[in-house]
Amino acid sequence: MSDVLLRFLGWAVDATVKGSVVILLVVVVQRMTAGRIDARWRHALWMIVVVRLLLPGAPSTPWSIFNLLPASAAEPIGAAKAAAVPHIAQQVPFVGQGPARVATFTPWLAIWRQVAAIWILGVIVLLSRALIATVRTHLAMQRALRSGSASREVREIVHEAKRALHVTAPLRVVETDMVKAPALHGLIRPTLLLPASLAESMTVRELRHVVLHELWHLRRFDVAINWVLAALAALHWFNPFVWFAVARIQEERELACDELALSCLEEEERSGYGRTILKLLECFRAAEPVPAVVGIVNEKRRMKRRLTMIATFRDRSRFPIIAVGAVLIVSALALTNARGGERHFMKKLDPAAAQTFEKLDQRISFDLTSASLNDLLVAVANKTGVTIAQAPAIATSDAQTARFTIHAENVPAHAVLMEALMPFKLAPYPDANGVTIVDGSEHMMILHDDNLPEPAPGEARKIVVEKDVKTTDDSTQEHVFIRHSGDEKAGEKRIFIHANGTSGPMKLNADGTLHRELTLNIEENGVTSQGKLVIDIGK
Repeated sequence: MSDVLLRFLGWAVDATVKGSVVILLVVVVQRMTAGRIDARWRHALWMIVVVRLLLPGAPSTPWSIFNLLPASAAEPIGAAKAAAVPHIAQQVPFVGQGPARVATFTPWLAIWRQVAAIWILGVIVLLSRALIATVRTHLAMQRALRSGSASREVREIVHEAKRALHVTAPLRVVETDMVKAPALHGLIRPTLLLPASLAESMTVRELRHVVLHELWHLRRFDVAINWVLAALAALHWFNPFVWFAVARIQEERELACDELALSCLEEEERSGYGRTILKLLECFRAAEPVPAVVGIVNEKRRMKRRLTMIATFRDRSRFPIIAVGAVLIVSALALTNARGGERHFMKKLDPAAAQTFEKLDQRISFDLTSASLNDLLVAVANKTGVTIAQAPAIATSDAQTARFTIHAENVPAHAVLMEALMPFKLAPYPDANGVTIVDGSEHMMILHDDNLPEPAPGEARKIVVEKDVKTTDDSTQEHVFIRHSGDEKAGEKRIFIHANGTSGPMKLNADGTLHRELTLNIEENGVTSQGKLVIDIGK
């Protein structure tokens, strides 16, 4: 259970980081379009934030706003995913020539579990409060329904307003002293809750203003959206940006319903709508926040903006170009992900990392039988002298429990690693300190020599590695080119490695085994030799 929780926490952290970026984007766009778009469109912009916070995944595009972020911020958080694996509490090997060096990630696991426990506790507290408040409201409504219904006059006003707005959904109307202000309650069987004293203190026209406002809540599915906001606030309770966004969405929601209600009134009647809102503010107070309830009266500090809007209201076009354009642009920027894989894909190794990869160009021969991933890395490390580490994020990979039987004969070390790790979508990633086994889908590379310094006369040029990856819907083909070039006197040494057959992502067979038998043609200075690589992978 803790594994699932930690994975979910990893998603929540990633969603909250990206959601915060979108919140800032919406704030900037609304500042730029201040006074030029209506509340309903400002509300639509904020709903993009809601979608982003709920989005489990999104396509990668070059126009995503997350392309502007550092790669570590734009990619999903991996620490919680890694901590979700029980055996990460064991020792994760960092192997190299000679005795293996060992690092343990147990402290990180403990920290992430503590963070997850605090986070889920906050979620439970907030959701429990929301559910308890909803149950109380529902029970109060049921008691009100048993004690009576609305007066005939109120029912007629509601009926006429429904017909004017083309509302066909059934709506119960209840007058009760159990509510402090007019409100709409319920998802499946919506109920309009009116204080018992409302009909006595207001005229028929004022009652119509209230009903129109609440019917627009019904038409806009604001109760359902309120539940989503409550869930988001609970999931992201640690993020003040999300609380800010929720408050703004609720404020724009009331402004939007005011605008829509005003659009249904004649021009001379609109000032009366403002007086109705003032009267409600004087006679009633905002109800306790409940996800299943949306009302017309909110906090006094937010009413000033509503009254200003009502006083200056103009009935604009339903589809203004600026508003539609803002929503489309923000959606395109915010609802797509960074091209993270491509950014990693085009990285260039620094000279020190290239030297590390050059060591993996050594041809090695060895045999392993039913070996673990750690055993495989130790064998390659001892043959090449390259320190090989495992990234914490790959602790969830199936490779950790796989068994490798390998016969390598005159095969470049990087070819052994690539072919053995490819079925698990892992790859060796070199740096100045050695090689780290990482998620291959996020760390593919093409390296070019256009920025490498020219070698001194008689001195060999730094290694150049080019990796051409072509991906289709059902396979990935890779061609690896490794080129060593020096000055004219030293001549050029070119190595071309091509694995016969397909080098795409593979799955284990039904019996839990995978067989790979490759002949590698290696051309060096016009001389061709062969390497043999046989890999069997089981569980």
